[in-house]
Parts: sequence; structure tokens; C-alpha cells
Amino acid sequence: MVNKLLPLLKYFHALAETGSFTKAAERLCISQSTVSIQIRKLEQILGVELLHRKSKHQFALSREGVALAKETAYSFERLEAQLDSIQSASTSSGEINLSSSASIGSKLLLPVIAKLKNSHPKLTIHLQETSTKKLFFEDKIDIATNYGAPDPGFHSIYLKSITKRMVASKGYIEQYGTPDDLQQLSRHQLVMQARGKNDFQTLFARSNLDITVLQTQSVSSNLAKLDAVKLGLGIAIVPDYLLDNSADALVTITAIDLSALCEELYLICEKRRQFDNKIQWLMAQFEDALKVC
Repeated sequence: MVNKLLPLLKYFHALAETGSFTKAAERLCISQSTVSIQIRKLEQILGVELLHRKSKHQFALSREGVALAKETAYSFERLEAQLDSIQSASTSSGEINLSSSASIGSKLLLPVIAKLKNSHPKLTIHLQETSTKKLFFEDKIDIATNYGAPDPGFHSIYLKSITKRMVASKGYIEQYGTPDDLQQLSRHQLVMQARGKNDFQTLFARSNLDITVLQTQSVSSNLAKLDAVKLGLGIAIVPDYLLDNSADALVTITAIDLSALCEELYLICEKRRQFDNKIQWLMAQFEDALKVC
């Protein structure tokens, strides 16, 4: 008997909770007539009327209907809580490989990873710098950060907008002065990243200036750019998130507009894995945490 009843209880539970055949049908994504038929089947098996039908669409729960409604509500709530617990245990344990740039990993992701580790000690998130498509497809990377919306082969969620600042050390500014425009900036020592985007070249390319030679100091990363600036090696453009603990020791150059350099940061995974419970859960954790950063 139980095997016959169980499939029918979801229809009664939806009807009892919503109080309407229409709303129950919408919740279950079926027709009203299907709900009505399933309730009739349940009544036939139990041998009692669960509803006092006033019209085609109006009803009131009978005494037996009220009792069953309370029991199904309690049972479904307990079952849902247990399923959530099981899913949480499976998603918040095990290992995940997360790839990002060194600066994003250090300043944005590691604090979130630390909090997740405290609340989910069985979860291990390996943070690495490489994020090539080849490694994705070899299953060596599960999730990665990406500037700009990725190509259609990837599923993405938006994290935040990354603004940038032009900075120099106080000692450098005292010795060489503060540039007020791109022409003056072109005569300064500029600290650039050896690989990846070159923000200074982007600025100059958008202007009408004919600048062919720049004095540059190449470094390996945004973190290295910041270190070079602190040592007085020149002017650099760095993401805002790097300056939380360094702003007081540096001079921000505000005369030059950097709005065109703003970038959108996404978290991505392979599209074929977007419904993987662990990946879904972890991407949501980073999304929620970085919204308030």
C-alpha cells in the first residue's frame, strides 16, 4: 500500500500547501486535471474523502485531509532537511582545483578559501596560477577566474568590476614630479607587466599622441608591479584591490582618466560541468563573498 501512496502524496502536499488546484498545478508543472485525478486516486486507496469539494475549483480539507496535510508537511520538511544535509556534505568536502592570477588569488580568493576551510574542514581548494583551456579539458582545473565574458565553451558567473589606479612612491614623485597628462606621463619611468595586458599601451593607443619610445621596467605580475613602485622604480597601474594596505605609502595620480581600463571579473568552469553540485556550490560561495568586497 505504501508503494502506491508515496507517488501520490506529493500532489496532496502541494494542494494542501497552496490551497488551490491552479497553484498546485503550477508548482508541479502539470495540469489542474492531473492534480485532481491524482487526489482522487489517493482518496480511493485510502477509502476516505480528503477534500470537501464545494465546486470544480473550490474545496476545504476534511478532518482526515487536515490530519494528512500536517503529517505530509512535517515529513516533507524533514526529508528536505535531510537531503540538504546530504548534499552539503558531498559538496563541501573533497578537492577542487582553482586557477587565477597571482594577485587575484592572493588578495581576493585566499581570504574566501580560508573562511571556507574553517567552516568546511573536509574541503581542500588547491589554488594555482595557470588557466589554459588545455588544462581545463584534461580535468586539471575545475574553476578559474577570467577577465571578460568567456567563449561559449564555458559557463560563467559575474564576480565584480575591477577598477585600477595609477600610483607611485612618495620618493619618486618628490624626485620626478606628478604627471598631469599622457604627454608628461610618457617621459616617466613606467612599471609594466612583462606578459599579459599592458595598460599604459592601451592608454597611449587611445590618445592622439605619437609616442614610440617609453622608459619601462618589466616585472612578472601585478604584485611585482606594486613592489617595484614601493621601491621607487617608477609609476604603475594596479588593480584597486591590491592597495588596501598600501595606499598610505603611495601617491595616487588622479589627473589621468583610467575608466577605460576597468575590467569585469568572472568565475568560469567548463559548460559540461556547470551542473556539478560541488562546482555549483563553490562558485556560489565565491560569488556571494566577493559581492561585498
